[in-house]
Amino acid sequence: MFHRNIFLNLEDKYPVTHCKKAIMNTEQSYSALLNKQLNQLEDKKFDLSSWKKATALVVSSCFGSNSAQAAAIEKINYTYSSWTLRDESGTVDSVKTACKTTLTTIITEYKIKTATVSEKKQSKKSDLSFMWLPFEDELTGASLKTLKALLLQPNASPVELKAFLKDLPSQTMVNILQNILLADDFKKWLKHQ
Repeated sequence: MFHRNIFLNLEDKYPVTHCKKAIMNTEQSYSALLNKQLNQLEDKKFDLSSWKKATALVVSSCFGSNSAQAAAIEKINYTYSSWTLRDESGTVDSVKTACKTTLTTIITEYKIKTATVSEKKQSKKSDLSFMWLPFEDELTGASLKTLKALLLQPNASPVELKAFLKDLPSQTMVNILQNILLADDFKKWLKHQ
């Protein structure tokens, strides 16, 4: 009960509105948490130490605890030298400016990182052309069209597919299988199995 009250009090102080029900390992959740940290800079009761700890946790989850991004958050501090105090009197809080600039850059880097990862996943998922190309090379246009129609049926029948493949000349099937097995992409995949 004691621990629950602590979290309720923290939740009141730092509400997690749109992230509350989100799964913490999704790109959208981390982006929302980073933006939440950015919005906290506008809070009148801004506490640098608390902000840095929370932001460092999120940034570490996104980039790793030894990343340059996490180090950049840790390096943000108030400067107490007399020159700094004299030069900054009457200006916007330099620490908040540093926080905002650093975190905005980190958010941009995270967006680029997640976009790149998504593109790589898409290309890996869709790069099965090495399996289809041998069929295109060996089958006639009509046979290829029939095979494609069989495979794309909502309830593709293994019996129909088996009948189609049995009707092909045996050398055609050997050539198709040989081309698939000798494809560079298949060999690369096989090395990781």
